[in-house]
Amino acid sequence: MTEPPWVRFEGERFRDELTRFKMENHPFRAHPFFADVEHGNAPKPLVRSWVKQFYPWLAVVPHAMAERYSNCPPDPANDPYRRLILDQLLEEAGDPHGKTTGHPELWLRFCEGLGVPRAEVYGQTILPNTMVAIDDFLYTNRVNPFYVSAAGSSEPPNVELCARLLPAFRSHYGVAEDHLEYYRLHVTADVEHSEWIGRIVAAFATTSEVRQRMWEQMLRGFSIHALIVDGVLAAERAAPKKIK
Repeated sequence: MTEPPWVRFEGERFRDELTRFKMENHPFRAHPFFADVEHGNAPKPLVRSWVKQFYPWLAVVPHAMAERYSNCPPDPANDPYRRLILDQLLEEAGDPHGKTTGHPELWLRFCEGLGVPRAEVYGQTILPNTMVAIDDFLYTNRVNPFYVSAAGSSEPPNVELCARLLPAFRSHYGVAEDHLEYYRLHVTADVEHSEWIGRIVAAFATTSEVRQRMWEQMLRGFSIHALIVDGVLAAERAAPKKIK
């Protein structure tokens, strides 16, 4: 029987195996909904439902980064990692001096480009799946060491997803360029974030116990993103059909 990856690999080799598995199996790559969006096969009303549910999860990402930051001990050895987490937190939330725009605001502008006013996003009913995804994301960043929660991050597959969906939203869904900054930004910004996450994972993947926790956190991260999409699809199937 082949030993699991957290036994076979350590350090950078484990990091590489974790990333490889994540790139091949994350819902951003494997869920058919995203392939449908990429090829323009997802109906626009369904896409609008998804973007409204994704917003409340995205809005708590800065809070999750703050939890991760608080779990990075203040000794000098962790200074580089604290700086990396803080940099990501500020990018997600937006610079407090107004020099950069937070990602939740960029997503609201994207929603407007899809024809969903921000008042509609704010006033939506948050689906149970979305609530569970939000709660679990905050919880795992609160209770886990920062290097374990970092291992579950979705940055590497998100780079590829944004590169696929950016032209799709332009051509298939008619989103104007000035509403696509969220996607343009993540095609480049998450490359750097992915490198940071990889540095953290490689540095702390020193025991099989830690590596197993990292692997399980990655799988938990898969579930968070699948939950949001599956909740939207289930609500769509359950909705009363209009009589033509």
